[in-house]
Amino acid sequence: MASDKLLLLVGVPENYRLGGPAFQRLPHAHPRVEVRIVHDLKAFHAQAHEADAVIGSKPYLKFAPAVLKPGGRLRWAQTTTAGVDESVGPELRAAEHVTVTCLKGPPGPMMAEHAVLLMLSLARNFPAYIKNQENHVWRREGQEWPPLHWHTVAILGMGSAGGNLARVCKVGFSMTVLGMFRTPREHPHVDRAFDKSELLKVLPEADFVVLCLPNTPETKNMIDATALNAMKRSAYLINISRGALIDEAALGEALRSGTIAGAGLDVTTEDPIPKESPLWDLPNTIITPHIAVESVKLSDAVVDFWCENVRRFADNEPLLGVMDRKAGY
Repeated sequence: MASDKLLLLVGVPENYRLGGPAFQRLPHAHPRVEVRIVHDLKAFHAQAHEADAVIGSKPYLKFAPAVLKPGGRLRWAQTTTAGVDESVGPELRAAEHVTVTCLKGPPGPMMAEHAVLLMLSLARNFPAYIKNQENHVWRREGQEWPPLHWHTVAILGMGSAGGNLARVCKVGFSMTVLGMFRTPREHPHVDRAFDKSELLKVLPEADFVVLCLPNTPETKNMIDATALNAMKRSAYLINISRGALIDEAALGEALRSGTIAGAGLDVTTEDPIPKESPLWDLPNTIITPHIAVESVKLSDAVVDFWCENVRRFADNEPLLGVMDRKAGY
C-alpha cells in the first residue's frame, strides 16, 4: 500500500444484518482509503495493527494493547451501533488518541416512529383488539383514553431519537413536549426543557414518558420506584433505548398495582427476554423484540453515515457522532 494510503478495516459477522448492496459503496468512499472487510474475528485481530481506522461490531473492537498504544497507527474506531455501553470497552475508552464514533443520527427517525407506535397502541388498547380478532370477537373495549392530541409527553434524552420524536409529537399531534437534556437548551419542538435534577417534578405532568437515553452510570435504573410513583396513574412508560434505564422489579410492581397505566418496552435488561421472565405477563404491557431500528432502509442510512465519516477522516475533517468519553455516549 502506498504511503499516502489509509487502511480501513471493517469487522462484522458474515451474516451481518446491514450487509448486502449497501456495503458495496463503502470501498468507494474515498480514493485514499483501502477498505478491507474481514468477517473472521481472529483474522480481523491479526490485521488490526495495520489499520488506520476500523469499523466494527462488539467483539471486533476488543483490541490487543499493542494496537491501542499511544503513537500507534490506529486513530479512529467507528461502532456499528448508536449505543457504546456494550461495544466500547475500558481499554478503547482509555485510548484517548483514538477517536471513537458511534451511530448518532441514522436510527433516530425509526426509533421515534416505533415510540409513537407503542404510544398509540397503548392509548387505543390495541392488544385487546388483537386478541379479540384472534378469537373472532367484535367488541369495543372502552375508549376512555382520549387521542394523543393535546396531551403531554416527557421525552428523556434529546438526541436524534428524542429530537425526532419531539417533532412528531409537536407537529403531528399538537402535544405539549417536555424534553430532558443533559444541559437544557432551546429546541424548536420542545415546549419546556429540563435536566435530570428536575425529573421528579416533571413526571407528574406527563401522560407519556419516553426513554431515549444511553446506558451510563448516571442513567442506570433512572426509572425506579420513586420515579414510577411520581407518574400519573393514567400515564404510560415507553422505552426504546436501553433496558438498564428501568428497575424492572419496580416496574412490575407499578403495573400490577396500577401505579401507572401501562408500558411499551422495545428493550429490556436481558436481551432477549427469557421465556420465564415476569415481564411477559405484566398487565397492559406491550413487548417488542428490540426492533425499533429494524428496517431495510437502515443499511443505506448507516453506510451513508460511514462513507461520510471515511471521507472526513481521509480529508482530516471533524468526524460525525464522536463519543463523549466523559459522558459515556
